[in-house]
Amino acid sequence: MLFIVTGASSGIGFAVANSLAIRNNNVIAVARSIDEHKELKSSYGERVQLVPADLSTEPGRHSVVEKANDIGKVDGIVHAAGSSILPADYQNLNSDEMIADFNIHVTAPIAINNALADVLSGGRILYIDSYSASNLRIGWSGYSIVKAAAQMAARSAAEEITNSTVIRVFPGAVRTPLVEKVLSTQQRSPTSEMFKAMESNGTITEPDAIGEFIADILLNATDQQLEQREIWDFSNPEDRII
Repeated sequence: MLFIVTGASSGIGFAVANSLAIRNNNVIAVARSIDEHKELKSSYGERVQLVPADLSTEPGRHSVVEKANDIGKVDGIVHAAGSSILPADYQNLNSDEMIADFNIHVTAPIAINNALADVLSGGRILYIDSYSASNLRIGWSGYSIVKAAAQMAARSAAEEITNSTVIRVFPGAVRTPLVEKVLSTQQRSPTSEMFKAMESNGTITEPDAIGEFIADILLNATDQQLEQREIWDFSNPEDRII
């Protein structure tokens, strides 16, 4: 089987790409920096094709579409690309930075899904969702705003894309580069204090566990299971039974 994974240089994207490739699937690994995800290529050889692309730009999105169209058939895509939305008070939100964030989290999945409608026909489209979309992160409101838009885009896709199956996964708190930056910030806010408390309690999940969880859904979940669940929540033990 062949899957596209965006954001494959680190965090959840890298973990998903690795989990799929280690199970003998082919992966188109998309990331802004090709140097950071060469490890996938060196580990799995021809099973992994690297596509360097900045998904906040039209040329970057076109690179992904062009590669998939060259192959002709894709079994699924994982929209795991993210951006470094650092903690900031509402008054300090930067409009130019937020536009770039929207392009990666919202515009890119829409453009890629629509451009690959035929190639993805019958396949599975998976979004990394977040409860921050409906729960304001004070001191990190920019993240909540972007994820709220991304969630609505994913929900719209689930309702209106009829030739592919749309899946939404809630991974919870994961030790991604973005979370590491929140943990290291000197700016105090309810959100940064919450993550630091989770760090102390050992309740931040490692990316590899989420990668395995997502790979299980993509490869092993039946169509009936997918129809019965609007979301898959890593924190819910029942959702881990496939």
